[in-house]
Amino acid sequence: MLNADRNPAAVVLCLFALSACSENAPDPNDPDLLLINGKIITMDAADSIIEAVSIRGGKIVGLGTSSKVKGFAGPNTKIIDLAGSAVTPGLIDAHNHFGWGAADAIFTLNLSYPKVKSIDDVLTLIKSETEARDANEWIIGSEWDAGKFDERRDMTASDLDPISPDHPVWLLHTSAHYGVANSRALALANITSDTADPDGGIIARDDAGNPTGILADQAMNLMFDVTPPYTVLHFDEATTQLVGQLSSEGITTIKDPEIDERHWKAYRRMQSRGDLTVRVFVLWRAPDTVDDAKSLLERIAPFTDPKKKRDDDQLISGGVKIYIDGSGTARTAWVYDEWNKNFTETDEGNFGLTYVEPDILFEQIRLFHKAGIHLGVHAIGDRAIDFTMDAYDKVLGETPTYGLRHSIIHCNIPTDRAMDMMSNLQSSFDAAYPEVQPAFLWWIGDAYAANFGADRNPRVLPLKSFKQRGIQWAASSDYNVSPFAPRYGIWASIARQTLFGTHGTHPYGTDESITVNDALRSYTTWAAHQVFLEDKIGSIEAGKYADIVVWDRDPYSVSTEELKEMKALLTLSNGKIVHRDAAFD
Repeated sequence: MLNADRNPAAVVLCLFALSACSENAPDPNDPDLLLINGKIITMDAADSIIEAVSIRGGKIVGLGTSSKVKGFAGPNTKIIDLAGSAVTPGLIDAHNHFGWGAADAIFTLNLSYPKVKSIDDVLTLIKSETEARDANEWIIGSEWDAGKFDERRDMTASDLDPISPDHPVWLLHTSAHYGVANSRALALANITSDTADPDGGIIARDDAGNPTGILADQAMNLMFDVTPPYTVLHFDEATTQLVGQLSSEGITTIKDPEIDERHWKAYRRMQSRGDLTVRVFVLWRAPDTVDDAKSLLERIAPFTDPKKKRDDDQLISGGVKIYIDGSGTARTAWVYDEWNKNFTETDEGNFGLTYVEPDILFEQIRLFHKAGIHLGVHAIGDRAIDFTMDAYDKVLGETPTYGLRHSIIHCNIPTDRAMDMMSNLQSSFDAAYPEVQPAFLWWIGDAYAANFGADRNPRVLPLKSFKQRGIQWAASSDYNVSPFAPRYGIWASIARQTLFGTHGTHPYGTDESITVNDALRSYTTWAAHQVFLEDKIGSIEAGKYADIVVWDRDPYSVSTEELKEMKALLTLSNGKIVHRDAAFD
């Protein structure tokens, strides 16, 4: 121990050393990073556009002109000159099946457009796989879309059987609501002409009653029971490998709306390693029975409360997803009027389906609502959306609870009555928010237009009507149904244009087009509300996380068509650079 009375010179030396150390040590009040000389679109309530941002400890601490913000710099502050580049808040994908989608991308045969443009292309890939694999080994593919095939028709087992007699084959459609199996796979699943359609599912059959290989919605479970399942390690590997692609498109937060214990464990593993560089808000998939739903609730309730304050907002158990109906591509969504096919024909007798009996669906909604759990209900058809709105209205009347922010996932063709109810429930209970996928109009838009038909098409995704009624919505991709890049959804919200123009370039019309500002809000402030983080992300404001994207062009200045080509040059998450394009100097 130093004794000052015995060695005063040592005290002087010690004080000098402490002074020198303090002069060289960084000031904890100095920013870590400054972004200057940009066009920073804050998306705050006033739609402010500023020049510069100061960041410290992962959060935004200062805003304003470049000269003002540069004055905050300390000796260790890093400064990035944006040279006039446009900047937005980090984008939020409010419905992205990243766990499932990443696993399919890594572990299944990619059958997406433009790699695959025809059934013949699929068969060529399958044939190659049979030659590379042992007999009896499964061949599993995903992301095919008949609407993008030259033949403009679904595949069947009769297409697959000649080139895969010794291998079971299962190919999942891009909608994930139906798929096609070859005869070998059908046999392994014990699907024959005598197999009854399961509740909420369809086994497609030929005129003689024999299965064609197409299985829709709950009928796919017959195939999932025999195909090799993904494990926690599969999901961990796939999401870790692809998470950087989210950052490269300016995405800093996703809502993964259909997880089970495997996904949760994989995300937690990523988080523990520091690999989870986007925020993930999850919804657990509700089982098909009330008893099983009660078991899920008991398991997740202790750690599922998105309103609760947390030290870490990187991974949030947010609520539960319930399926009511099928899809627009499979013509299994629950509708009032018969589905169309080939744009002008009627699919006689087909009004879609419900995944389970409506009474059970309602009891599940009541169960989770009463427990204070945030709900997202998958409802595409107008009848399904009306059912959802009636259910929300009833349970909110029974158990009035403000702020659970229950959503209508997809909400493709809402009736006027449903939209009026959304407006009312949003203002009265902070509930009933559409979570929509504008890129559907483009990526699967030709198939959608053929199935919804000319009379319904103008009602599909009525975003302008939402705005006029004061309805707030959140936008998303539904990856891997459509690509997750938000630039596609921003563009499609305005252009409402299909990929091929099979039934005209604008079969949905443009009366429901919205502004660039509203499209951006649906991926920022409004989407932040649906992950319960509107006070922390979604806009560039002091005190919020520094989730920020620098772009190669200004969304407010470029043509509508150019919005689809926007490139993220730099993406920050929690103030750290998680993506830097080679073109950004």
